[in-house]
Formats: sequence, C-alpha cells, structure tokens
Amino acid sequence: MLANTASAPSADRLIPALKIKTPESNANSGGALRLAEFVPWTVHNALVHYLSPRGLEQYSGGGWGARDVCQGPVETLLALGRTEPVRDLLLRVMRTQNANGDWPQWFMFFERERNIRPGDSHGDIVFWPLLVLAQYLLATGDAGVLEERLPFFDARGPEAGEQATIWEHARRALALIERRVIPGTALAAYGHGDWNDSLQPADPAMRERLCSAWTVTLNFQVLVTLARALRSIGRAHDAAALETRSEAIRRDFQRLLVIDGVLTGYALFDEGGGVRYLLHPRDRSTGVQYSSLAMIHAILEDLLTPVQIRDHLRLIDEHLHAPDGVRLFDRPMPYRGGPQHLFQRAESASYFGREIGLMYMHAHLRYAQALAHLGQAQPFFDALCQANPIGIRSIVPTASLRQSNCYYSSSDAAFDDRYQASAEYDRVNRGTIALEGGWRVYSSGAGITFGLIIRRFLGLGRESDVLVLDPVIPPSLNGLEVSAALLDRPVKIVYQVGSAGCGVAEVSLNGHGLSFVRDANAHRPGAVRIPIQPVQTLLAGEGNLMRIRLN
Repeated sequence: MLANTASAPSADRLIPALKIKTPESNANSGGALRLAEFVPWTVHNALVHYLSPRGLEQYSGGGWGARDVCQGPVETLLALGRTEPVRDLLLRVMRTQNANGDWPQWFMFFERERNIRPGDSHGDIVFWPLLVLAQYLLATGDAGVLEERLPFFDARGPEAGEQATIWEHARRALALIERRVIPGTALAAYGHGDWNDSLQPADPAMRERLCSAWTVTLNFQVLVTLARALRSIGRAHDAAALETRSEAIRRDFQRLLVIDGVLTGYALFDEGGGVRYLLHPRDRSTGVQYSSLAMIHAILEDLLTPVQIRDHLRLIDEHLHAPDGVRLFDRPMPYRGGPQHLFQRAESASYFGREIGLMYMHAHLRYAQALAHLGQAQPFFDALCQANPIGIRSIVPTASLRQSNCYYSSSDAAFDDRYQASAEYDRVNRGTIALEGGWRVYSSGAGITFGLIIRRFLGLGRESDVLVLDPVIPPSLNGLEVSAALLDRPVKIVYQVGSAGCGVAEVSLNGHGLSFVRDANAHRPGAVRIPIQPVQTLLAGEGNLMRIRLN
C-alpha cells in the first residue's frame, strides 16, 4: 500500500495481508477484526470489476461503465498507491470521448468491439473522467499527462478521430458542461438521467428542465477538485476560472435547491419561471419526501452550512436510516403496473431490488464517507461495518445468509412484489422481513469499501510527494495495532485514540517525531501532510514502528 510506483506489482502486493490487533474485547473489536478479514476480498472483488470488463456474471456481454470504472477501480488503485494503472485507465477512458465532449454511458474494453456502444449517456457521465484526471494529478503531480495526445472516438478506427491533448479533451468536456445548464441558472440539467439509473425521465422534454441536486453536487466537486489539482501543478489561471464557476453553483444550489430548509432531490423548472420540487416534503406527485444521495454528497462537498448539515443528518436518521443502512428514499416510488408518469424504471420495474428496493450499498458507503468527513468516528465505523457481509447477522439480525467473501451491491427486502413492498414497507424498519444480499462482486462499491477502510478508517493516503494521514477511529479502539506496508516497507502502526477519534495530534516513526502541516476542515481538525523524503529516510527494511496519536 501507498507505494506510488510505476513498477508492475506482484499479486501478493496487490492484495494486502492487512493484520489488525484490537486492544481488548469490546463492542468494536469484532467489527475491526471482521473488516481486516474482508479487506483482501474487497480488493479481489474490485480487481474483478477492473480487470474483467465483462464481469463474472456477464460472460456473454457487458463492458466498462464510464461512471463505474471511474470510481471503484480508481479508488482501489489510489488506496494501493498504484498510480501507473490509474494513468492507463485515464487514457483508455479519454480515448472513448466523443468529439462533442461527452462520453458514452458504457463502452467495450476490447478493441475488436469498439463500435458497440450507446449513442447517449446520463447527464452525470461527463463529469467522471474529469474527476479521475483531477485525482491522478493530485496523486502524482504528473503535469505532463495534460500534453499527451489522444484521438476522440471515431467509428472508422482507433486513430481516425481528431487528435488532441488530454487538456484539450478536458476543455471540450468543460465547455459541454457549461452549456448543459438550466436556463438562467448555474445548475446542471438532468439530461437522460443521473447516478440512480431507475430515474430516467419518462418525458424527453424533462431532460433540459429537470435538475438533480446530486448531479449539481458532482459538478461542484469536479470543478473544485480539478481546480485544486491544477493549482498543485502551477496552472493557477485555469484553476481560477473553475473556482469562479464553482462559486456560481454554490450560490444557486442554496438559492434554488434548499427549500424550506430541506434539500430537494429534484427540481423541475417550467418556462414561466415556476419550480416543482420532487422527492421533497412539497412533492405531491410521488409520495417520496426525502432523498439521501443528494444530502450525503452535499455534506461531503460542504455545500450545506453547519446548521443545515445538522438538520439533514437528523432527517437521514429519522426518515432514511434502516437496520441495514441508509436508504435512497423514505419510501418506494409509486408503482402502477407499468405506465410511466415521471421516471422510467422506478415506475415500471417489477423487481423490488437494487435502486428500486432503495438500499443500494454504494450510497450507504458515501454516507459513511460523509460521517468520516465530519469526524463522527463511531457512526462512521458502524456504517462501514454494515457493508461487510462477514458476520452480518450480528449487526443486521434480519439479514439472510450471504457469501462472506463477496461485496453485495444492495440489501433487498424479500417482498413478493412491488404492491406488497409499497403497502408493507414499514416492515423493513420494524425488522419483520428478511433482507437478502443483491448483486455480487461486479460493482464499483467493492473498491469504494477498500478505499474507505484504508484511507478513512486507518487514514493512510498519499498525494504526490506527501504522506496524508487522517484516521477516523472510535475511541474504544484506542491501542489498535495494524501491520501493513508503507512505501513497500513493512510497518506496524499503533493508534493512540483520544475522545474525539479523529484529528492527528502527533506522529512518530521509529522513535523520531515527524513534522506536518494540516488541511482545512470546517468540522474537525483536518488531515495532516508529511513530506515523503524524511519518511523514506527513516524507514528500515523491517521492524518499523509508526505511532499516530489522535485527539
């Protein structure tokens, strides 16, 4: 882990044998040990998603989803410190970009199938490759990648398309993003859909008038992250332009999407200037009043004020939190036997699972990430443990038996049909219906899980020439010992955890104190950054000991 090397790693280095020793038997010890046991399987599952583009259960078809491959595989590789494969992934994705600046919803990995691809994509797809570019730049400082020349996609052949630098590819996408907004606002238009694939608009006219609050947060995140990355490599002028755009989004987010103190899931603008709010307490069409995904990401990106964050965490606890984790909505979308009014699959799908069944683990993991951002150590740890199938019944008593070495994309209530699901949905919270594991292995969620364990729970990360430490650990795990690898050297890390459970106060390596600078975080002491060079100097071939003291 945290190698940041271009060399091809062996299999035993790719799947880390993370060993955890808990201080004593307490309520969190078992969860910590189960997380350590699950780590190699999260990496295994994430590598299946990354390296087997057809997947285990899609052997006759399928490919790389543009949104998916930019999340799980990237977050896995960054947590492992393997940046060269991230560069390769970035270039592969950039070569599939259309000349208009957008990407397809998915594309085939193998060159012989390159022309098998959809003609459109959801409104959020254009953002993901830009986020990977920003993350890669921050992780490596490799400014030269921006001058790499690649073609845009052309059906005539791999080199037939217009040639452009990576930065020109990025500018083409940024220009498209700037055009795709609700008129008179800085808010991204919905297009063909967003992360929730079940909510594609039933009426094509909605594509330019509907706004997803989650897509707006993604737009903001991409602009802010890419601006930070550009500043880190000396391109302040380009960064400033993106920061100006991000502030316009922040203003309109608060002005148009936070209504009566509650973030709306969607806003439908009419030509006369009126706005209809969906998945919000004002919604009289769907019966759904709260949508967690937009709330979670608005917290992560600091688009809400501290008071608004407190209020939205309360809403999540009261209306969206179930025994198996945070659910997408407070109740299922209405089902009318097939006819579609607002959204396609959500109103017509007969199967009650994955997005339709509302407990989609990917969203729950982002909730865990938001709790870590806020420094809520125990709730973060609890949420992380809910994503672990090992010993799941000790946490979720109504969970069905599950294959313990598989990441599950969802937790699906075992209703007979959607009519029963709508009528008896409160049984989920009461714990009177079984919760079955959904789609296994082939999902970006496994990589996200691994990244959260390594970079949020244990707090081990790297950006370019600095070590980034930001553990979030419950105080009851004071004395936690972890055997891992740091810059390809074995190291034992001992965590001294104070009452806050976060905020590094002191770091030593082999008895030598390490100086650091601290990142800003409006909610708690931020991550600390330690130059790599003194760490490399102090690391021995074996027997290394790092001590990290948290507030």
